[in-house]
Amino acid sequence: MPRKIRYHWQKPAEEAPPGQRPFPTPFDQIADEDGAWGNDETIESIDGPYTLQEIAMLALSYEIRNKPDWERKYLDPTIRAKWKEEALAWAAPKKKYDMPALTENMIDYVLDELALHDKVAQQAPHGIRLACFTGIYESDTLNPPYGEPDWHPGSNEQVLNLVHPSLFPLAYGKSLVYDVDASGTISSRLVKAPAARAADHSCSDEFQWLPADFEVNHNGKVKILSYINNLHPEQHESLYPVLAGIFERFVPAFERVLSDLQLPPTHRISFDFESVWKWHDEAEKSMPDFGDEWWDKQERWEAQRPVHLPEPEPFSMPATVQFEPVFPLKGRKLQVIVKLANIHLTPEKPDYPGGVWHVEGMQNEEIVTSGIYYFDQDNIGESTLAFRGTFDQGRLLYAQNDHRGVQQMYGVDSEGPLIQNHNSVRTSKDRAIVFPNVYQHRVSPFSLVDRSKPGYRKILCFFLVDPLKTDAGLIISTSRVPPQQFSWLEDAVWDLPPQVLDKLPHEIWEILRQAAPHYMSFKKAKRVREDLMEERKYLHDENKRIVFERPFSLCEH
Repeated sequence: MPRKIRYHWQKPAEEAPPGQRPFPTPFDQIADEDGAWGNDETIESIDGPYTLQEIAMLALSYEIRNKPDWERKYLDPTIRAKWKEEALAWAAPKKKYDMPALTENMIDYVLDELALHDKVAQQAPHGIRLACFTGIYESDTLNPPYGEPDWHPGSNEQVLNLVHPSLFPLAYGKSLVYDVDASGTISSRLVKAPAARAADHSCSDEFQWLPADFEVNHNGKVKILSYINNLHPEQHESLYPVLAGIFERFVPAFERVLSDLQLPPTHRISFDFESVWKWHDEAEKSMPDFGDEWWDKQERWEAQRPVHLPEPEPFSMPATVQFEPVFPLKGRKLQVIVKLANIHLTPEKPDYPGGVWHVEGMQNEEIVTSGIYYFDQDNIGESTLAFRGTFDQGRLLYAQNDHRGVQQMYGVDSEGPLIQNHNSVRTSKDRAIVFPNVYQHRVSPFSLVDRSKPGYRKILCFFLVDPLKTDAGLIISTSRVPPQQFSWLEDAVWDLPPQVLDKLPHEIWEILRQAAPHYMSFKKAKRVREDLMEERKYLHDENKRIVFERPFSLCEH
């Protein structure tokens, strides 16, 4: 007797108009017994799972679009046929879950879609293009400039931090913040930790990275309005317009990522109730008849039956292709956390071990998207930036107890983590990568090419605070927090001419005396950074466990 098939699915919430939806984050979440993810406002923004074959299609497309001169070559029928032959070999069956190879239909879709990528590239500024997965963009046509050494703790003296947000952070209960009332009167106070807005694993009650205020005018020009934490605005005055200019070139890519977060995700392989019924109907034609040995036969059938996976519809070029963002940043004041770091390798320490899976910041920093610029390197081997993401189990279609089907379609095991790999981007010199903070990312290991000589990699990062949270005034920036570097205060005071210094009113000295606890020496700042990193490691581990690695429960319905 054939089994009865039922389906686990949750209808998406009603969507707000594009451009007005809250941005999803890896922190605003609920994880119920069904593995749902999201909060009351952002649940509709959380994507369902991708089939393994669609993820492989995206990887194949990225591989082709990294070929030299692909924009011309894809139009040549002979080259296209050769690429198809290579793709059939490249997409051979994977060992894990015995995943079938990509079909000819899937490869044809990827090759046909190249025309759309080409058309978009012709409109996109600065060579912005889709990278290895939905919502991840890259460009190779951005162009930049350039105390005591500050080695990142725990990096084996390989990462030199030039500007890092974990140094001199906002410390709740210790840092001063300025307020301006309606009459223009300025007052100062010790900043308090924000009220808890989520579970303990997502929000720091001790520290916040400090963003600077960036203005993007209606013509797209960028001006930095407040000091960048750890970058002295006078000693490094020439670097500010350079950073503004680089960020200006990042703006279209940030707009693209934010717009993608505002729109329903596009799937190349889609499926619904009817198609799931069809796949299982096909499989059940080979199901054993009910009898005395039915249970044994049923178990063997479950282990061996064919899994009929969905195919994409033929690719169809959209009637219009526009690069206009749904969420434009022109005319906005933004908050941006800046990080500038070097990684140094030497013959004595020739290997970089790679990073860990993580997202940027904590909930109280509200980072919505990240931009990384690999602006210089020498004698460094190939490396990649890998991505992975979780999904709302409530949008996963499957039949009751269909362990093998779920494994082969989504790559998810019962009681295994609700997570899917989202491919990797090559991190070559001059490459800029922009991606949403709902994905975890990890740097792969890399080494010196010539192990007898030193090598380095220079990296600039922009972490963009959720513009909607900036508009609401929820995040404190450097426009309201005076510099906390005691050396900056010393420089400012002792740079005054003696005749001015001698005549400073008593009230000024009193203000400096009262503000003294707000300032930190470099030695104290490094101790604070260690405390911040220890807290953040625990919170990130908890967030990874609760959100990204929560177990998938194959319901019996």
